Amino acid sequence: MSFVSALIQAAYPPCCLLCSQRMADADTALCPACERGMPRLQPPFCQRCGVSQPGAWDAAAWCQRCRRTPLAFASARAPFVYAGAAREAIHAFKYRRHHRLGRWLATRMASVARQQMPISEVDAVLPVPMHWLKRRWRGQHSCALLAHAVAASLDRPYLPRALARTRWTPAQTALSPAQRFRNASGAFAASRLRARRVLLVDDVVTSGATAHACAAALRHAGVETVWVVAAAITPPPRTRA
Repeated sequence: MSFVSALIQAAYPPCCLLCSQRMADADTALCPACERGMPRLQPPFCQRCGVSQPGAWDAAAWCQRCRRTPLAFASARAPFVYAGAAREAIHAFKYRRHHRLGRWLATRMASVARQQMPISEVDAVLPVPMHWLKRRWRGQHSCALLAHAVAASLDRPYLPRALARTRWTPAQTALSPAQRFRNASGAFAASRLRARRVLLVDDVVTSGATAHACAAALRHAGVETVWVVAAAITPPPRTRA
């Protein structure tokens, strides 16, 4: 460690970005207790949307929601359930610009992608796009930051402009699943790509509506297969605690 780095660390000792506990390692975003408290997605998973399916190991391959609503992407996976400490961590990254947390999340996302997706077949990594007005208002594009880090970790080309949001859409948070699909429909357009199999990076997958609309636009532009990796997946309402 250089003298300047040591001086900065002495003046501003590293701390956990969730509970503020002091830590020895400035490169670690969370203390061990907060990291253990991150709710992880546990198998068996729905083979399409990636939610945990409680019950026997011989449960149906697709959850009831995915059997009811066809999706344009091949599969979605994430390391965490969007609840508790995971929800806090994602909010701290998105809205308080804790980029160290973003890098930490991207490392876990890349690990899940390696374990559960055919990464050797992925031609490119791209983010779910943000409307330029929202990006100017928020000051950062969280999905792009995650996608860039995931692409670097997986050693795959990063294509930040291959997919664009063509119109402003209201926030999805207060909408029902059916309203989310209508809201996101036709909101994206993709460039013609040489890449035929892509990994789409999102921060949170809830109903799958945004990822579905992005994948539909990519497939319309000639992409054959779209996989999705996110920091967290929200379970369907019937499985929430």
